[in-house]
Amino acid sequence: MVPDIEFNLVYLTSHDYLLYASQDYGATARPVYVLNNYALMYGLNRQVREVRRLLSGNIPHYDEDLPRMPIYATPARPTHETDAFSTKSGGFPRLERRPRVGDEFIGFEANLDLDRATWNSVGESLLWAMETAKINIPKLGVYYRLSPLVTFYFYTIGQSPPSIFRIGKKHSVARLHTVPLKGTRKSGRFRPTCPVNVIDLPDETEIIRGALITVPPAPLLFDAELDGEYIEGQDSTGTIHQIPVPNVERFASSWAEVIS
Repeated sequence: MVPDIEFNLVYLTSHDYLLYASQDYGATARPVYVLNNYALMYGLNRQVREVRRLLSGNIPHYDEDLPRMPIYATPARPTHETDAFSTKSGGFPRLERRPRVGDEFIGFEANLDLDRATWNSVGESLLWAMETAKINIPKLGVYYRLSPLVTFYFYTIGQSPPSIFRIGKKHSVARLHTVPLKGTRKSGRFRPTCPVNVIDLPDETEIIRGALITVPPAPLLFDAELDGEYIEGQDSTGTIHQIPVPNVERFASSWAEVIS
């Protein structure tokens, strides 16, 4: 069977501290070693005027926004091994782990250690007590962030990704290196080579097994085994890449030509 579907393997290298709050505990925020695909898609599709919301409040508009985005992305996983997500069970491609600046590898070994930062501010709930009692009671908090040059990988389908975009609460700058792949649409049991957003899967896809972690706004599966439709491709090193076909109606603009 001749590969006829174009998709991309994308390396993301953060050029600043990356504050991506996957878990919030009161005044403490910390990331886990994965980036949810919705955060990636909003960053990759900034050119779509309808999804650049400024006054929509805190309510997400995924059902309206995701079908309009011409670039689909899977969740991203670090190219380094981590204790949190062991890859001994497979489902992890052999990838270059060195960080990139553009198309060039650099001689710097990034690590996944979290950097701890503290903050203080004037909380509205304490403002009355501070003014009446003439005392200083700042609101204190802690957030953890990923170090610069940490590198993730993910896959995209649809339009070509930009080379630079912003991600995270502080809109950190990240560089993207895209490796074009050609794949074939298949069906059956397979091992995705990326994390899987479970709410994106069609009803027909069966989850056989996997390690589940909650990363708002949806649970993600690691080292999963699925039974359903998927795209399989191979890069120049012979490494196999497999991504599940999601619910196409949810991502109409990016998957329309692939499924047609």
